[in-house]
Amino acid sequence: MQNFKIIVEYDGRDFFGWEIQPELRTVRGEIEKVLMKILDERVQIVAGARTDAGVHALAQVANFKTNKELTAEQIRNALLGLLPRDMLVKEVINVPLDFDARRDAKSRVYIYRMLSGRAPLRHHYVWEYEFPLDLDRIREAMPPFLGTHEFKSFAFKDSGKCTIKRFDVEKGGDEITFEIEADRFLHKMVRMIVGTLSWVGRGKLSKGDISSMLKGKVGKPFAAPPQGLYLKEIKY
Repeated sequence: MQNFKIIVEYDGRDFFGWEIQPELRTVRGEIEKVLMKILDERVQIVAGARTDAGVHALAQVANFKTNKELTAEQIRNALLGLLPRDMLVKEVINVPLDFDARRDAKSRVYIYRMLSGRAPLRHHYVWEYEFPLDLDRIREAMPPFLGTHEFKSFAFKDSGKCTIKRFDVEKGGDEITFEIEADRFLHKMVRMIVGTLSWVGRGKLSKGDISSMLKGKVGKPFAAPPQGLYLKEIKY
């Protein structure tokens, strides 16, 4: 038995997320289908993070176990030849049998890109916004997110405590980029945080409203669209 870690980059626009769904094209489904051809056995992939439909990944980490005596290089070369063009397995590494991409992850890092105006060539990779946005107001409202909180108000359908270790935003040219690192994320949590901060930037919410939301005293926040979100890194 061998255990392999893979690092995958993918364009999420034509996928219905990472996790397998009946009759739908998913990232995990495509990889497992190709691995079955390579290994001539069914394998199950465990991912360090799950991405929703339309969300991209720069370095998704996953692992799978196999009884076949192939090398990491042989598996990667086969994957490169068989996977579709909107996916790339960047690395295949032979790891100890007890490595688990989800359980062993220490933190996940996401980025979210917003673009002022319209850009047809970036349309599927940013949130195009056409409203005034005060970045100083957004920066002032970000610190309450840091630390450990119950993020139920910033999740679509699950709950639980998460610890946000780092949260930054910067502007470069016509784009604003958020970067957020936490031990774990709830379903749509990053999109809901960014979407809610966009309302702060428009003057419709305040820093105090953010604190109230974290305490569960305000209704559901607004979720930013999926195409601006990227899984950047998983740390071990």
